[in-house]
Amino acid sequence: MLPYAVAAAGVVWVLYKVLRLFVVKSPLDIVLGPPRKSLLAGNLEQLFDRDAWGFHDEVALQYGDVVKINAVFGDKWLYVFDPTALRQIVFKDSTFDQIPWLIESTRMLLGAGVLGVLGEAHKRQRKMLTPAFAENNLRELTPVVYEVARRLGDAVAGTVAGAQRDVDMLDWMGRGALEIIGQAGLGHSFDPLTSDTKSDAYTQAAKQPLSFTPIMVAVRQLSPILTRLGPAWFRRLLVKCVPVAQVQQLRNVVDTLYQTSVDIIAQKRALLESGKISVGKDIMSVLLKANMAASEADRLPDEQILGQMNILLFAATDTTSHVMAQILQLLSENPDIQEQVRQEILAACDGDPEHEISYDRLHALPLLDAVCKETLRLYPPTPIVLRTAFEDSTLTLARPLRTADGTFTDRLFVPKDTNVLVGVRACNRARSLWGPDAETWRPARWLAEDGLPPALASAAVPGVYAHTMTFVGGPRSCVGFRFAQIEMKVVMSTLLSRFAFEPSATPIFWNVSAITFPSAGRESEKPEMWLKVRPLAPRKSG
Repeated sequence: MLPYAVAAAGVVWVLYKVLRLFVVKSPLDIVLGPPRKSLLAGNLEQLFDRDAWGFHDEVALQYGDVVKINAVFGDKWLYVFDPTALRQIVFKDSTFDQIPWLIESTRMLLGAGVLGVLGEAHKRQRKMLTPAFAENNLRELTPVVYEVARRLGDAVAGTVAGAQRDVDMLDWMGRGALEIIGQAGLGHSFDPLTSDTKSDAYTQAAKQPLSFTPIMVAVRQLSPILTRLGPAWFRRLLVKCVPVAQVQQLRNVVDTLYQTSVDIIAQKRALLESGKISVGKDIMSVLLKANMAASEADRLPDEQILGQMNILLFAATDTTSHVMAQILQLLSENPDIQEQVRQEILAACDGDPEHEISYDRLHALPLLDAVCKETLRLYPPTPIVLRTAFEDSTLTLARPLRTADGTFTDRLFVPKDTNVLVGVRACNRARSLWGPDAETWRPARWLAEDGLPPALASAAVPGVYAHTMTFVGGPRSCVGFRFAQIEMKVVMSTLLSRFAFEPSATPIFWNVSAITFPSAGRESEKPEMWLKVRPLAPRKSG
């Protein structure tokens, strides 16, 4: 009887959705947007396709700063990049917050870390994590990042063997980023970076792309149901039976990540409790020590500590490594800017690539900083962020919105349970904010005193970094964005002082995903990015 009841309930739900689509009017129907492509998926296939860049640009350019997106069975979502509306969405965490099924699925995958909890649990975790990413602690971690970057440079030098060769720089960026977060974040080595072989189990498992396809979105939306279907062993059995290759790849990564995290935390806690180390410089040691000293009310349970570690490994590795790969691609396509950055770096290290540039001086290098900012602006690794309205709300808009009946409004009612897509990429490229060349990669815009348009300052974009939404803003902004900055600059300064980069014959196509990734053309889903790499003659001061 149970299967029949479930099937009947499913049919009733589908009929209700279809009926509502044609009968029930939504307050969001006044918002313009692209026509739905299908009754079942609306515009979601267009939105999450690997080659969805054209659709994202169409949405951003044709329909205004707030756009209606048709979702499954007629549900209405909003795609928002109006800066005034974004301030309400990212700062009012009691009204707009992470979508529950995303929270549930993240907690299932990575544990109850800062990306997998809501409300007070999230606030408590942010409070505990923030000191670990403070500037003073990052300054002390900079030599650790340099040590890994030097090993990375030696590994690339061994690969090219003194001549210009094609190198998969995404692979090396990924291995380097994992080792950096391992050493600086966890006090653990994943990869000696001494050969082309990835021997560590997690290093091998983590190189699967994190898919954001319609199938994966649908599977993740089932997570609130899955978490209630019996004990953990039964749920694991159900997931194992899902006939979707991407689900099984993700399961393999999660299993490997979980066991890796358990082992590392056990070793580190044992050292701290035995007094063999008072506190390490790495972020996890700082967090564990602070948690041990915290009051009972503020202390994080073990599952949340484990979740923080999983998120550090899983989220921080691909985002930063893919941005660094994109910087190298852009510099290879702009050799004049590449050489200018190289000369700036060599001047700061007195012509000696082995010399460490201090934390403060590295951050003060204007062109290197401009290249990083412009790349993160134009190519954010996460092009959209999902939120939902936990109660009815009215968004105030910076610019009047043209509605479906031809009138204009500067306020928009948003019903409870409306899903909102924060248009990170769209806001970063908005011509109304950045000017007519908003879609052009131009680092020089950050160098001139009057380089940034006045409209940008008055708009007060609510991001935590450089007038952009790349690291989002508010209570759910990226807690590690400063760490990402120092990591990118150390690695770029190390590699550019030792190598020159040029485009190779292998095409580079960037795929829309939860974290964008490059592949060798549209037909391939394998993450890779090949560049010609030429070692530079050693240069040292007299």
